[in-house]
Amino acid sequence: MKRFVVFSFIVILMFGCISTNKPLETKPVISVDPYVMNWFKKPAALSSEKIAVLVLSKESLKEYGFLKHNKGNYYTGRLTRDQLKLLLNDKRVLRISGGEQKLQH
Repeated sequence: MKRFVVFSFIVILMFGCISTNKPLETKPVISVDPYVMNWFKKPAALSSEKIAVLVLSKESLKEYGFLKHNKGNYYTGRLTRDQLKLLLNDKRVLRISGGEQKLQH
């Protein structure tokens, strides 16, 4: 009886620990780093201001000349607000992360 109770407890624990997170490929919305979104939303003093980003995509993004191809479907670049807006509207982009995050005191 003790074995059955212990076994039942282990089975319940295993099913309770199963991850419910969906992979990025199935998410309908692009995952954007909060640092990048804060930079994008703040009032722009200069339209030429740029931010360093790392972009993960489903497919190739070679038509964007402002991105440098790394390995696989990873791209980096220093983007303006207009270029970032283009990437946010592209369905192939999975994630946009900030490349140069400053330490907050």
